Amino acid sequence: MVTPGVPPVWHERNCEVNPEMDAFVRYSILGTVRVTRDGAALALGPPKRMALLALLLLRAPGPLPLSEAVDILWDDDPPPSAVNVVHRHIGALRKTLEPGLRSRTKAQHLVRAADGYRLLVDAASSDLLHFRELRSRAQSAVKAGDARKGAQDFVEALDLWQGPTVAAGTYVAQHPLFTSVGHEFVATAKEAADVVLTAAPAMTEAVLPALRRAVDCHPFDEALHSRIIAALAATGRQAEALRQYESIRRILAEELGVEPGPGLRAAQEHLLRNQAVPQDVEGTVAVPGPGPRPARLPMAHHPFAGRREALSQCLAALPLEGEESARPTTVAICGMPGVGKTALALHWAHLVAARFPDGQVQVDLQGHHASRPPLGPAAAMVEVLGALGARPDPLPESPTELSAVYREQLAGRRLLIVLDDANDCEQVRPLLPGSPGCLTIVTSRRRLEGLTVTDDARPLLLPPMTGPEGLELLEHRLGPDRVRAERKAVEEIVDLCGGLPLAMAVVCARALLHPQFALTALVARLHETEGSLAGFAGHDARTDIRSVFSRSYETLSPGAAALFRLLVLHAAPDITLQAATRLSGAHPRATREHLAELVDRCMLWEQAPGRYTCHVLLRSYAAELLRGTDGQEAISAARARMSGQPPQGGGAANAPLAPYVGDAVPPQHRSGRIV
Repeated sequence: MVTPGVPPVWHERNCEVNPEMDAFVRYSILGTVRVTRDGAALALGPPKRMALLALLLLRAPGPLPLSEAVDILWDDDPPPSAVNVVHRHIGALRKTLEPGLRSRTKAQHLVRAADGYRLLVDAASSDLLHFRELRSRAQSAVKAGDARKGAQDFVEALDLWQGPTVAAGTYVAQHPLFTSVGHEFVATAKEAADVVLTAAPAMTEAVLPALRRAVDCHPFDEALHSRIIAALAATGRQAEALRQYESIRRILAEELGVEPGPGLRAAQEHLLRNQAVPQDVEGTVAVPGPGPRPARLPMAHHPFAGRREALSQCLAALPLEGEESARPTTVAICGMPGVGKTALALHWAHLVAARFPDGQVQVDLQGHHASRPPLGPAAAMVEVLGALGARPDPLPESPTELSAVYREQLAGRRLLIVLDDANDCEQVRPLLPGSPGCLTIVTSRRRLEGLTVTDDARPLLLPPMTGPEGLELLEHRLGPDRVRAERKAVEEIVDLCGGLPLAMAVVCARALLHPQFALTALVARLHETEGSLAGFAGHDARTDIRSVFSRSYETLSPGAAALFRLLVLHAAPDITLQAATRLSGAHPRATREHLAELVDRCMLWEQAPGRYTCHVLLRSYAAELLRGTDGQEAISAARARMSGQPPQGGGAANAPLAPYVGDAVPPQHRSGRIV
C-alpha cells in the first residue's frame, strides 16, 4: 500500500519492469501531469506541450493519432501550422525525457508510430496503467473469494490519485476523454468502499479520503454520500455521518427540488441503528450479517415541527437507553384524520431505530385507504415475515398455523414495528410481538381502547397543533422570511385551519405554487369559503380534506352519522348528552352510544367529562353533509326539538340555538383548535 504523505511511486515487487526502458522515469496523470527521473521533477514546458503529454499518457500503451492530437489541442479548429506545432512539441518532449538522445530512431520513451506517436510506458512507469492493473487485480481477488486482498489492492489503486481530476493544470482536462477516466476513479471508490466495509473494516479510514475526493466532483451522487455515511458510522463518527446525510438532503432539496432516494434513505436508517452499510455497485444498501435485518421504515416526514410534548411522551414509553425491557412495548397514536399521526410515528421510529438491531418494519394496514380494503392480519403477517426473510413457502392454509410461524420467527428478536392506519383492535392484536425489547407503534383514527385493556398498550391521543406549533410548521414550509413579512396572515391561516397539519400543508402548497401571491390573498379565500371545505379542496384523494374526512364518516353507523350532521346546528362550542339527545330525538341511551362512537373514531373530543367538542373543519364537513343529506323538514324538526326545551343548567352547551335562516349554518365558534 502507498504510504500516506509519500509521493505516488509504486513498488517494483508489484510490477513487471520493461528492461528496455529507463526504470527511473515515472509518469503521472492522475492529478497534475508530471514526470520524474530518479525522483526529481522534469520541466515539461508550456501548457500545450503538457496537454500533448497528457494525451500520450491517456492513450498509452496504444498510439496517439496525429489527427486526434490536433483536433483536441485546438478544439476542432486548428490553424494551418497545427501539425508542425505538434511535431515541434514532440521533439521538445523527447529531449526532456532523454537529454542525451542523438537520434529519434533510438528513442526509448517517445517514438513515432505509423499513425501518430506512442509513449512507451507500462504499469511500472504510468500511474494510470498501474491504477488499472491494481483495480483489475482487486476485482479478480474479490471474485476468487479473497476479499481482504481485494480491499488492499483497491485502496492502493485509489492512493495513486493525487487529485480529483485527470491531467489537472492542462486545458484539455475537461475533455470527455479525461473526464471518462475520472469516472473510473468514482466507480473504483465505490467498489473499494463496498469491499472494505464488508471484509476489511480496519481499512475504512484508508478509503474515506477517496470517497470525499469523489463526492467533491460529483456532489449529487447519492451512492457516494451513502458510502461516506456508512464509512463514518463504521469508524464511530455517527454525529458526523448524520451531518453528512443532512447536508446532502438539503442540497438535493435546494438545488434539485427532490428528496433523497431509497439508497441514501437506507443509509440513514442504518446509521440510526449504528450499523455500517455496505452497498453493491448499483448503490443499493446490502445489509451485512447472517440473516436479513430489515430497515423498512419509510422516509420520515419533512419538515417535522412542534409536537415536543407528544414526542416526549413517546420517548418516555421506552426504558432508558442501555436498560433492558422486561416486556414488549406497544404505543397507540390515535387522532382525527389529518392530525399528523403517521408523521409523529415515523419521526419517533427513526429517532430510536438504533435500539432495535434486529430490524425495523412498517406495514400499511390500510384501515382508511382511498381505494383498497383494510389489510387482513394474515396478509400483514406475511409482509412482516417477508421483510425478515422468513416467509414460508408454501404459506400455511390455517390462520392458526401462520400465526404460530409468525410467533416463532419473531421470538428472541428486538424489532421495531410500525403498524400504520389500523382499522380496529382485531387487525392489530395478532401482529404484536411478544419478545421483550420490541416496540410496536400503531397509528389509527380509532382510539383502540381495547389494546390498552388486553395488551397494555399506551394510548397517545394526538390533538391538533397549538398556535405556536402551527407557526413553526408554516415557518419550516414557507421559510422564515415569508412568515416574518406576513406574520398576521400566517397566524390567521393557523387559526382557520384549526391547527390541523394536513390543512396547513395544503395551504402552504398553494402559497409555494404562487410565490407572487400575498398570503393575505390565501386568507381571504379561506374566509370566503368558511363554513365549508371548498378552500381545502384538491384532486389528490390523499390530501383533499373532504375525501380524507369522508373515509372516517363512511364507517359510522346510521345513528352516529345522523347525529354528527346535526351537531352543526348547535351554536355553542360544545354539547352535553342532554342537548345532543334533544337534537337527535333519539333515546338517551342510543345518543350516548352514538356520542361514544364518534369519540372512538376521533370525530368528537370529550374535552371535559360529559362535554363534547368538534374540530372546526369537521364541523364544516358536517355542515356540507347536512345541506346535502338532510331535508329542510328534518332540519326544522331538529331545531324545534332544541328550542322547545328550556335551557338546563345555564351552561354554554345548553344555550338556545342561534337563528337558522334558509341554508345558512350557525357561525363557527373557535376555542383553541377544537370547536
